[in-house]
Amino acid sequence: MSRVYNDNVRIDYQSLHEFYKKRAFNKVSIDVDAPVVLVGDRDKSKIEEWTNFEVEQRLPLLKLDTNSVVLEAGCGTGRITKYITPFAKAYVGVDYVKELIEIIKKRDDIQKKESTFFLHSSMQEIANGQIELPLKQKFNRFVISGGVLMYMNDEDVKYVLTDLSERLEQESIIYLSEPIAINERLTLNKFYSESLKSDYSAIYRTEKEYFELFDVFLENGFKMEVNEEFFFRDIKAQKETKQWIFVLRRV
Repeated sequence: MSRVYNDNVRIDYQSLHEFYKKRAFNKVSIDVDAPVVLVGDRDKSKIEEWTNFEVEQRLPLLKLDTNSVVLEAGCGTGRITKYITPFAKAYVGVDYVKELIEIIKKRDDIQKKESTFFLHSSMQEIANGQIELPLKQKFNRFVISGGVLMYMNDEDVKYVLTDLSERLEQESIIYLSEPIAINERLTLNKFYSESLKSDYSAIYRTEKEYFELFDVFLENGFKMEVNEEFFFRDIKAQKETKQWIFVLRRV
């Protein structure tokens, strides 16, 4: 019901989970690969444009090869996953919405190996030890494509990123695509979205706030290699937010 600027307001996880359960049905009925922010406008040309741009212009920053051991948070229905699993040595996709994991497991157009796993879990549950990852080895690639940290309260982001830093090999790449606030922090908490036709919760942090959260990586040898607007031509065209990309690398 609220739209809050600057103040640190906690979002309601349960309502967010219910929102994504509904999105699982809508994504299949519109386009299984639709980013959530584009599900509302039903414009398939935009959906294709988003993914084509990411695959051609951004995903190469991940430098995938046959030694890549990838952890993807918020894998959803596999929009980007299908461009990762054919190349990676091993892959774990995590999503906290069971219905989305059920969809991705059934997709025939996503290449799956013996070392490909899909896990119904939140990153918070992994970080606090409630749920174990199916791979015991460390990862050398971490991916968020479209937004996951925006759905976590600040204290949860901090301990999730701290836990993640311990799961990464020395030579690793972190690829994060998240919406950010252009001028000031914006929190939507059960705010009704006309485009999504639903209550919606999210935290749009500023670039500065994300840098503060990334201290856990920067203090442990990671360098910020990319920090810029995600699109060369803004597909989302939002007034207060921009899709952003951060790429951190440690060698």
